[in-house]
Amino acid sequence: MDRIRLNSILFIMGASTSKVVALMLIPFLYALISETSGYVEFLSAIMLAGIPSIFFMRPGVKTSFEFQTRDIFLITCIIWIVDCTFAALPFYFLLECSYTDAFFETMSGLTTFGGTVFSNLDSLPPAILLWRSMLQWIGGVGFVVIAVALLPKLNVGGMKLFQSEASEKNKDTPKATTIAKSIISVYTILTILCCACFYMCDMNIFDAVCHAFTTTATGGFSTHDASMSYFSPNAQWVCIAFMLAGSFPFMLFVKSIKRRSPSLLFKNQQVIGYMKFIMIMSIVLASVLFFSKSFAFEESLRYALFNVVSIITTSGFSLGNWSSWGALATLIILIILPIGGCSGSTSGGIKFFRFQIIDILFRKQCQELLHPNAIVAQSYQGHRIDDSLIRSVVAFMLSYIFLLITSSMVLAIENVDVVVAITSSLSAISNVGPSFGSPEVVSGSYGQLPSLSKWMLCFDMLCGRVEILTVMVLIVPMFWRIGAK
Repeated sequence: MDRIRLNSILFIMGASTSKVVALMLIPFLYALISETSGYVEFLSAIMLAGIPSIFFMRPGVKTSFEFQTRDIFLITCIIWIVDCTFAALPFYFLLECSYTDAFFETMSGLTTFGGTVFSNLDSLPPAILLWRSMLQWIGGVGFVVIAVALLPKLNVGGMKLFQSEASEKNKDTPKATTIAKSIISVYTILTILCCACFYMCDMNIFDAVCHAFTTTATGGFSTHDASMSYFSPNAQWVCIAFMLAGSFPFMLFVKSIKRRSPSLLFKNQQVIGYMKFIMIMSIVLASVLFFSKSFAFEESLRYALFNVVSIITTSGFSLGNWSSWGALATLIILIILPIGGCSGSTSGGIKFFRFQIIDILFRKQCQELLHPNAIVAQSYQGHRIDDSLIRSVVAFMLSYIFLLITSSMVLAIENVDVVVAITSSLSAISNVGPSFGSPEVVSGSYGQLPSLSKWMLCFDMLCGRVEILTVMVLIVPMFWRIGAK
């Protein structure tokens, strides 16, 4: 890697870290003005993170950016790791936890995983609760910009299928900077609306702001141990609506606003299939709850829809203890756990469009078996499904399975229960939060896991957030041999 490209990469690392430092000022000022604990610790973190950011930026200030494709893969991964490294400092200083726990909580926030290592959230300093929520909000919008503007060009896991949504040739979104500004604007508007709706549902302003951050980001961090069970049914319905909004393709929001045609959102093949699947699963789960005679009709519908939406959007908010609702209810949650939301959204998971493509390929194969001489066209949202796209989707699915197996084995080596090991890895890769096997992980609490397991889950979170192959390609020796030329 030549000096110019190295300086450019360092500059971007420094610029990204400087944004983290600037955002730390918000909880610092909140603690200072409200006279609550945390302002000294946040000031220490600001100073400690600010110095390296200046050091990183200095060599590349006058350097023109010259990036190759492999540099983009490297930068994408490095930014998440470096930002997590410094954003973890407030947890480390204020809560006096191990750096492993601080890094886990930060990675969980920025990747919108939503699992936590901390308990007694109700008694934590407000500044740190605000910081947790902000991390998820930052991570949510950061990933949407990457997913829409960057991953399609790299054809990661079949994302090239959506390149036309953010193409520079598209008159609606002529430049990458315009894409980012449009997405951030929509994201901010949704967050403000969500905050206002929560406030009208009798949340105090602090809870409304924090939960608006984490709901729009489909993150799942809460300011209370009881999560959304702490709040009123009306607040839970609001949460359902905005979790869904966060799991929709943000470029569709942008196009709907610019063309003044909200119906565009519900003419999209991915969104239509996604909503149908949610309705079916919610009806099945609501029926299980209602006919078990444990819930009234409205409760069964609300609990079922909330938990289905929370899991499939990878938000991870909890409402009730679904692990105690019987085998069928638990199976439904397990089925939807890895699926995820739409492409170009804040959601994690495999993404719904990949399952739709697999369904199309399955139908084609069945037709060819029945009619060997027939020519069956393959298309998705008006785009031809070619061999390159199929290879990308298959590679993604195989890497997902490989990472799941590897992570589960690492956790099992530390004598983590096999169910906890598998489902925690599945949840981390899918950025969901809750998993199965013990009361703690069902509620999204991972503080009891050994240190190595926490670091493995951190790696899972990162891989899942940036579509796995973006990280996996760095492990291939060829990546570094090419880079050395």
